[in-house]
Amino acid sequence: MSYDELMQHAKDIQKKAVEKEGMDQAKVNAQATGGQGVPAPVDYDKIEQKYAYIPGLFEPFSRLPDPAGFEPLIDDLQKAMGDLATGATSNPLAKDVNFANPKLDKMTTAGGYLQGWTGDAAMAFKENFIDPFKTIANNQFTMVSTMKGALEAHQALWKKAREDIDKIAHTTKDALDNAGGCGKNEWSFGFSVLSAVGAVGGVLLTVATGGTGAAVAIPAIGALASVGSAGVAGITASGDSAEEITKSMKEAVDKLTQHIKDVESKEIAEKVQGILSAANGAKDQLVAKRPKLAGMDDGQLTGDGGMGRSD
Repeated sequence: MSYDELMQHAKDIQKKAVEKEGMDQAKVNAQATGGQGVPAPVDYDKIEQKYAYIPGLFEPFSRLPDPAGFEPLIDDLQKAMGDLATGATSNPLAKDVNFANPKLDKMTTAGGYLQGWTGDAAMAFKENFIDPFKTIANNQFTMVSTMKGALEAHQALWKKAREDIDKIAHTTKDALDNAGGCGKNEWSFGFSVLSAVGAVGGVLLTVATGGTGAAVAIPAIGALASVGSAGVAGITASGDSAEEITKSMKEAVDKLTQHIKDVESKEIAEKVQGILSAANGAKDQLVAKRPKLAGMDDGQLTGDGGMGRSD
């Protein structure tokens, strides 16, 4: 891909369009004389003004976010997933986390230390923290995975957008080079950005305590790296004039602009908002209850309402 040379491509397109239209106009002027007299000169200033918009059309695309800039955040979230992994998961966004964190197993064995204590808070600690610990940790793992998936989706969007605008530029240059040849001059533009991301099903927050209630479905999204490389919803055009070729180019750029807005707002932003709403509505599945021991003084701590007394 030659995305980094996009603005040079735009200048090349502008130059080729001016040259092509100038040549066509020169032929028209020569034919108008009927072989008699000197043809009228070509007004190149007027032609250059006609195609002066081309660099500006491509300029916003030269500033698209760099997909590589998402890598540090994605790596951080993947590490967090590894820290929160409690074991095997059916989460489809967790395929890149292969090992559970053995340190988390220590919480499930902590209940034995409370067997000699009779306080209400000690029993509540086992019920509200130790027993549901793995479920809550796994729910946090799931939530982090959805955030990582959203970042990967956004990364894929900009990767495909860069590829699409670069292909539009190359296709336009080729169409201008082929104009006026023996065969029919045809070309097409594809939009792989439309298939860069997709919804991910089966991402759930499970009930952490009590064993009742339904799991909460998270509207997750992720990158579909293996889909859309050929482009979809393309534009097919034909013609031999610079005006016809650049008109189809502008149509393709306008459609790509709209496709990017649609993917970003409707497929990514809406899913991210859904993730936030699900998290806000399922705090009990993500955060353990506040301990009764919090805020107790020494006397309360060793009383029946606290840790109680050992046998």
